[in-house]
Amino acid sequence: MSTTTERPPFELQVSGQEGTKIFHLKGRLMDQHQADQLMAALEEHLADAGKVNVVIDLRELQYMNSTGLNIMISVLGRSRKSGGEVIMAGPTTGVRQLFSVTKLDSVFRIADDVEAALAQLRA
Repeated sequence: MSTTTERPPFELQVSGQEGTKIFHLKGRLMDQHQADQLMAALEEHLADAGKVNVVIDLRELQYMNSTGLNIMISVLGRSRKSGGEVIMAGPTTGVRQLFSVTKLDSVFRIADDVEAALAQLRA
């Protein structure tokens, strides 16, 4: 019998749709190594891209701490500076509560899922 709790590793996939970069986050975003991985992907996909809209797909992100929130704020600032927008899509209950407790739900646009986020960007 194992006494350790299974903690899924952090995973990141990037896709594009309708001129929008979609970052699919999975697992737990908790430490600097994971933050660095996400920032490197963001740099790669957003550098010199001009106006870029970003959807951050949170449906499979089980947990995020302040390290992850700092990255989200960085992405928001970067996208808005270039004239783009960031929408959080499908946050789990725990992640949504984190946005609420930190009052960041009044800063970020939050959609039920990726399709709803893309519809908001088209509007």
